[in-house]
Amino acid sequence: MEAQSKLMRGISIIALLLITEPFFKVIVMKLQTGLDWSLIWSNIIDNSHSFSRFFIFWILSPLTGVFLLTYSSLAYALYFLLSVFRVYLLFNYASFDWPYFSERPPISAYAFELLNLGLFIFLFYPIIQRYFLSRYLRNYWDARGRIDCDFEAFLFIEGATKAYVGKVKNISSGGVSIDVSPIKEELKSGKISFIDPYGRPFSCDFKCASFRETGAFMTLGLEFHNVTPKEKIYLRSSFKDFLPVQKISV
Repeated sequence: MEAQSKLMRGISIIALLLITEPFFKVIVMKLQTGLDWSLIWSNIIDNSHSFSRFFIFWILSPLTGVFLLTYSSLAYALYFLLSVFRVYLLFNYASFDWPYFSERPPISAYAFELLNLGLFIFLFYPIIQRYFLSRYLRNYWDARGRIDCDFEAFLFIEGATKAYVGKVKNISSGGVSIDVSPIKEELKSGKISFIDPYGRPFSCDFKCASFRETGAFMTLGLEFHNVTPKEKIYLRSSFKDFLPVQKISV
């Protein structure tokens, strides 16, 4: 829970910096050039006639900051692409061009990008590790950050007259692998319920992505559905906090 709160606070700080960035750029322009405010605003208005310059200066960073507050994987990807694009613009800056009107970008521009890079690595290293540094990258499920575990969960299969109890062998923010006794009903979708490491009940819909017979049991690959981005962060961080594996009984 602490790891989740820390991550979400950090994301909120980055989002706030991105939302307010255009105004900081105006202040830097004032300090860098020493021009009167009337001349600065005149230059801003003149360059705003270009849609690309207007969008990059006023819209792109704040829009990314607002989108980042959704805590979604797509928002993280957009934030990463924006960071790369900003570095590209910085190192391809033409002398005395928009938006700094100086021979080279001010030191504060480089400092901001270094701070941004440091925050990105610090906050998203667990996600980077799970998605890009996982030794299981060749496997879709493992690439999403599988954590080995051993606890009971209840399965409510669509069309079944009883609940099935199974052993969850590993879990990620996107699904679980679970061993259950043979299921007679058609395996398509249902609901899974279990107690998380903090003793809190968790329940969500699932779709069966794979299954195979393993002796007296069936091993199911279940993909979570209708799980919010915040719940995904919570699942990932809570089980990671409880490594090495603990047995959790329902």
